[in-house]
Amino acid sequence: MKKYILLIIILASSIASQGQLVRSYSNEFLNIGVGARAMAMGKSVSSFMTGVEAGYWNPAGIITAQDIEFSGMHNSLFSGIGSYDYFAAAIPIERDELAFGVSVIRLGVDNILNTTNLIDNNGNINYNNISTFSSADMAAIFSLAKYFPKLHLNVGVNGKIIRRNIGDFALGNGFGFDIGAQYQYKNVKVGLVLRDVTTTFTAWTVKDAIFDDIANAQTNQNGQNQEKPEKYEVTLPKFQLGFSIFKKLNQKYSLLTAVDMIGRFTQTNDIVSTKYVSFTPSLGFELGYKGFSFFRAGVGNIQKEINFDNTTSTTFEPNIGIGFKYKRIYVDYALTNVGASSGVNYSNVFSLKIELNELR
Repeated sequence: MKKYILLIIILASSIASQGQLVRSYSNEFLNIGVGARAMAMGKSVSSFMTGVEAGYWNPAGIITAQDIEFSGMHNSLFSGIGSYDYFAAAIPIERDELAFGVSVIRLGVDNILNTTNLIDNNGNINYNNISTFSSADMAAIFSLAKYFPKLHLNVGVNGKIIRRNIGDFALGNGFGFDIGAQYQYKNVKVGLVLRDVTTTFTAWTVKDAIFDDIANAQTNQNGQNQEKPEKYEVTLPKFQLGFSIFKKLNQKYSLLTAVDMIGRFTQTNDIVSTKYVSFTPSLGFELGYKGFSFFRAGVGNIQKEINFDNTTSTTFEPNIGIGFKYKRIYVDYALTNVGASSGVNYSNVFSLKIELNELR
């Protein structure tokens, strides 16, 4: 039953999302985030994230890769109905000068029931006509970073290839670019990322025969789902500006504190919102013990929501997590309340990172 309802939601939202050429929200699967460390800290990581996972958060940070690095993550969504997977690798081209990385992300729901042909032309129910399909959003991100020693500045760029499909019904292909920079002064770091900096373009192909089956599956007095979607979709740019401070408390303990401003160049429900730009702050900290165990917490995604009685309330997303390091193997865990203050939809996120320079 859940997958049947999900079929309706996916097809309806796909048609709605393409009703305009320029979208404030599109390719949103690329905004979920990767790595349990970053998720536990409320995604406030643009200033200090380095190594292979920086390919997603800030491409400038992959410059620190001293050897081949790998990272991976799996997260089950909606009680196992959906899955979110991430794998990445980074390698230095010229040590401390130039580095390259590749990240692959997939958000998918498989084995969705297609019941559009459940009732045949004679009005009879035929369960043999039920088929299944998958809906998946995928992206390959290619990162390149360069270090400028005289400026103490890392600069990076991402090239993104996007492929989205809804079974045989629709296929979308797109591309876009991100740029990022990181600067350090003593124990203070600053990071800036501009995502979809030139806008991200996605072209959709919809199969006419399948669309007609869906549009004519039932009599619709309001004409809903009768219009064919637009062929093109443009994702507007986004930005993330962050600051972090690292401090050794004593011989055993250290503290990393970070704050980021995450926003879009349009009006949204963010806590700070104008006609031209909107953003929400995120705050995170990491308490380290002897450099091999870590406790993390963060808060972010602060939104103004309109209730059913037209009153406004403020919601936020709390996060918590732990991490362990053995030589160059990092195992991280995060508990994220994606339902904000509603108290539901907790996600258990595990991720693994391996640096080969001390394991060969």
